Amino acid sequence: MAKEKKRLGVWALTMINFAAILNLRNLPLLSTYGMAMIVFYLIAALCFFVPTALISAELASAFVEEGGMFTWVNRAIGGKTAFFCEWIGFITTVTALTTTIVCLTTSMALSLGSTLSNNKWCVCLAVVVGVWLATFLALRGTRFASRVIALASTIGTLLPIGLMVVLGIHWAVCGRPISFDLSPRSLWPDFSNFSNVSFLAGIMFAFAGIEMSAYYVKDVQNPSKTYPRAIFCSMLLILGVSLVGSMAIAMVVPAGTIRIEAGVMQSIGIMLEAVHCGRLTPIIGFLMVFGGIAFVFAWIAGPARGIYAVRHTGFLPPFLQKTNSMGTPVAILYYQAAMVTILALLFLFVPSVSLCFWIIDASASVLMLMHYACLFAAGIILRYKMPRAPRTYKIPCGNWGMIILGSVGLINVLFCIVISFFVPTEMRQTISRPLFAWLLCGVTLLLLCPPFAFIAAQKPNWKA
Repeated sequence: MAKEKKRLGVWALTMINFAAILNLRNLPLLSTYGMAMIVFYLIAALCFFVPTALISAELASAFVEEGGMFTWVNRAIGGKTAFFCEWIGFITTVTALTTTIVCLTTSMALSLGSTLSNNKWCVCLAVVVGVWLATFLALRGTRFASRVIALASTIGTLLPIGLMVVLGIHWAVCGRPISFDLSPRSLWPDFSNFSNVSFLAGIMFAFAGIEMSAYYVKDVQNPSKTYPRAIFCSMLLILGVSLVGSMAIAMVVPAGTIRIEAGVMQSIGIMLEAVHCGRLTPIIGFLMVFGGIAFVFAWIAGPARGIYAVRHTGFLPPFLQKTNSMGTPVAILYYQAAMVTILALLFLFVPSVSLCFWIIDASASVLMLMHYACLFAAGIILRYKMPRAPRTYKIPCGNWGMIILGSVGLINVLFCIVISFFVPTEMRQTISRPLFAWLLCGVTLLLLCPPFAFIAAQKPNWKA
């Protein structure tokens, strides 16, 4: 049988990264600080996004085997740490899928003028139905997923953001009130209240996923050159669109009234009403749902392929190694959907949808930051452990360049993990600090238990 031709190029990989990172659900979180968001963007970009992108580009150009992060950490630190790291990346999918589907549900409800966005049962049902539907569609393979991601990202993400920018410009030109302070002093964030800094961890998580396309390296044309180019294109596109979109939201929706899970739809609805086009709101809502499909597909397909790639190490139980005729890891996808279903039940026991959304999002931030700590460490270690590995792209300034970027990333990750446990100001009236910390610990530990159990129960016949 002839070998299947690789078809993923720079544009396809860029769109996969774009869909995995820039989801409309992230923009409301980033817009809550008004002008100060610019400083937070710079911090997130310099301390997290840029180091992650550059280190991922170098490692992917040097090690083009299937497995992505697992391959890199395995070569640098060892199999058990690599498996734990890969599991964290995989299980973060559970939280990302849950919060994304919640955003899609609340945005659609708001666009239709419905109060169901605050209905716990409605949100829970939407998450369960949405994840299982996306799972069944993802079983059709990588090529189908990449096509859906590219189309949905263009129509469902770029178009709504473009419309929001145009409407925002019209809003400002017409002299309508701007909801945030435009003075230079407002650029500096208020660090006097340390709990506000917990938003920084959320912003870091909003930029997580740039290494996602490494899971598709076996389907890429000339990966050693194509992958680094896609990384840089993704980085510029994501930073630019994120900043413009967040400013548009902050301009029309006061910070105290922005709904973290549905702020984009809030701002678009207000701006459309201002130009007497409120009837278009449901249409934009449907487009955003379609754009959310791209994010769901990117996060369902990529990490599942990554955790499946570790089957040869003997850490993955046989029941998770089953695939279909297209080579798609069906057992892992089903397990992933089942975990999302369990997590969705949390909405029925937490006082509000917004609070539950924030707890799950904070847990995702902690998990993902731990995941990236392994990436930064691997980048530094491999420079010394495998200095002669061919690197099509190499971070400038020799080993010192890698040490500086990796160290900045590690320090930032540790700091953000700590501040994730502080209750944001917006949530203080809903939950106490100790209860928030305990709930966050509980959800995080629940998601971290399986890899320890798998390692403890490991058997020789588990190797595929």
